Amino acid sequence: MLKVLINPRRFGLTTLVALGFAAALFAQSTNPIQLAEEYLQQGEVEKAKAEFEKLARNRQILPLIHDSYFNLLLSEKSFDEAEKYLKYAIRQLPNDFNYEVDMAVLYRTMKLEDQADKHLDQLIEEIAKDSDERQKRNNIRILAQMLFQKDFREKAIKTYEVGRKVFGDSDMFALDLATVYRVMGEKEKMIREYLHFSKTQPTSVGFVKNSLQRYLEEPEDMDLLEGVLYEFIQEEAGNPVYNELLIWTHLQQKNFSAALRQARALDRRLDNRAHNILNVGIIAYENKDYKNAAKAFEYIIADFQESPNFRLAQRYSLLAEEEVIKQSYPVDTMRVRQLIGKYQSFKEESKDLFTALEAQRRIALLQAFQLNKIDTAIATLTELVQQPIGKHRILAEAKMDLADIYLLDQQPWESILLYGQVERMFKDEPLGYMAKLKSAKLSYFKGEFELAQSHLDILKLATSREIANDALDLSILIKNNTVFDSTDVVMQDYANVELMIFQNQRTEALAAMDSMLAKYDRHSITDEVLMLKAQTLRQLGEFEQALNALRLINEKYSYDILADDALYLTGVILEEDLKKSDEAMKVYNDLLTRFKGSIYVAEARNRFRTLRGDFNN
Repeated sequence: MLKVLINPRRFGLTTLVALGFAAALFAQSTNPIQLAEEYLQQGEVEKAKAEFEKLARNRQILPLIHDSYFNLLLSEKSFDEAEKYLKYAIRQLPNDFNYEVDMAVLYRTMKLEDQADKHLDQLIEEIAKDSDERQKRNNIRILAQMLFQKDFREKAIKTYEVGRKVFGDSDMFALDLATVYRVMGEKEKMIREYLHFSKTQPTSVGFVKNSLQRYLEEPEDMDLLEGVLYEFIQEEAGNPVYNELLIWTHLQQKNFSAALRQARALDRRLDNRAHNILNVGIIAYENKDYKNAAKAFEYIIADFQESPNFRLAQRYSLLAEEEVIKQSYPVDTMRVRQLIGKYQSFKEESKDLFTALEAQRRIALLQAFQLNKIDTAIATLTELVQQPIGKHRILAEAKMDLADIYLLDQQPWESILLYGQVERMFKDEPLGYMAKLKSAKLSYFKGEFELAQSHLDILKLATSREIANDALDLSILIKNNTVFDSTDVVMQDYANVELMIFQNQRTEALAAMDSMLAKYDRHSITDEVLMLKAQTLRQLGEFEQALNALRLINEKYSYDILADDALYLTGVILEEDLKKSDEAMKVYNDLLTRFKGSIYVAEARNRFRTLRGDFNN
């Protein structure tokens, strides 16, 4: 319900006098208002009516008894009495809209709709004639809110529209109207009013974003917002607020390509040092759209070299390029070597020690996991962890990286020691939880499933959602595939396969997976094996074989938990690796139809629209 604002000029004196009079009445031994209310509560209607009728003769008491008396007359269908009473009240308190609006309520109750409409139209026309501009604006807002409260919604809207016409301002009362349309469920009209409001109050764009995010809950709502924004931008091409809101809308849809296009245009126009481009790039990176993230940072490096964000863009550009390379299958080792050279240059140019050490970390990881230069990577990280920098994030991350590489080099005992050091150093902190998760994964690889489960039970309550989710996923995998297998043989075979993949022994892992599929074709782990096989084949560039594994999941396990994962990955391989856009679109559309509650719905929908060309303009 809308809150009624009380205009002190129109209501203040009447209310104060009434309250003062009420205080005097309460001081009496017998309060006549209280007596009338008690008769009403006890169901003695005639006595209550008689008391209210006497009290109504005093104009100072009218505001205190009006609601109770008027509602009593309506409930008793004493329409003639009610009309007589309201006319009297209007004469006594001509500046109070409450009685005028209730006259329309009376007509409506009597099913005299035309009379109610005529009465309110006259009232709206009358307040629009007030010579005091400020008073007129306040009266319009107060009357509209009263009308909305009394369920005259269209009249409330008309009141605001008349006000706009009188003042010659099509943006006036925008926030009031946005609230009205929101309550009425008129989303497009609500959006338009919020955009009108953002035009008049550009500093309140954050409030507008929060409001739109709160009230536009469905994906199609954001499409609607996008369409309306394009319309406003065409009408007022020079208003940067609408461009900012369009960037924000694309980000909500995870359409980073369109957001980046708008951000570039806005930053060039405003000359604001690539602030919007950087924001889009970082959000794209955090959402794992590394290609668009890389484009964003490359634009800053090329076009905004004087920006204070230039160095940050260089760092993120390298991180995004690294992810793009690692997710382009099979991985191009020449590009990896070139990237290592870029990291080396970035490190040498860095004036900040910790930025340089971060670059050194990335170099070591590429050396180990992409080029299989394990000894070189160990030497690179050993040098880093010996830096006298005390307790610091970069040191902990480097120790965990070194532990990972020792595991890659089949030295798990070294890994256990390093994970333990980080866990103790950063106890009850995200880095400590990450070290515990890696320890749990190592226990899982070794077949120590109970020990792994004890770590995971703690981590499921971790403050980091990502760590908690990873812990939950591994915990479910172990529980689902050991509950009916007291020997844990199947789970151990699967853990061995995952360890082989971690250690870059993909060919051996594929052979082991084929063996598992032959031996355990009726086991609950089969769909997990097929998914892992598809992912491994993709990494090796065997895209058609990967699709075959995913097809088996969709055919034999369409009811199981990985069905939507398999369908989504099928679409990604068709789109990104095989460049079969039409087939990918069909797969994404199938996912949207069959798995409406899937976590991939938003991304599949965005990919489908991108392939269809929705964002080319």
